[in-house]
Amino acid sequence: MPSPLALPDHLAPNLNILFVGINPGLRSAAVGHHYAGHSNRFWKLLYDAALVPEPLTYHNDERLLEWGLGLTNLVARPTAGSENLTAADYATGRLALMEKIRRYHPRVTALVGITLYPILFPLEPKQAGRKPGLQSVSLYDSSIVLLPNPSGRNAAYPYHALLNAFRTLAPWARSSPG
Repeated sequence: MPSPLALPDHLAPNLNILFVGINPGLRSAAVGHHYAGHSNRFWKLLYDAALVPEPLTYHNDERLLEWGLGLTNLVARPTAGSENLTAADYATGRLALMEKIRRYHPRVTALVGITLYPILFPLEPKQAGRKPGLQSVSLYDSSIVLLPNPSGRNAAYPYHALLNAFRTLAPWARSSPG
């Protein structure tokens, strides 16, 4: 059985917000679009948080560039879950992501999944219960906002908590790149 293909990034210089997922799920890889899982709430959250002016679905992922929003993943390799990723996957992905941020200069990098933070900032002091929202660190002058994973498998965050976290991105979505 051939392995699923990696999803294309949707990147452009000077994005307002770059959304970074952990890695594509198998359904997303199969259909070729980001956040395509049946229970994933990403697209509904974008609209409900007023980050895009119209409702979208995963079929519209390339349209995010129209509003200065981009999409990528830390690890390109699709899996059934992040528990199937290795330390080598994370190390390679970290280097690739740092290069994307350096090259494209997003104003804010939104980490879609709390578990992304310690992977990207391994030297930061460990903080139990790291909270979503704007973090005190940056990457190449890109502010870092931490978001809970919108997958339906993430029972730790009810919809209203996810929506509040996504709404922290509103100042960047509503203003023009500098």
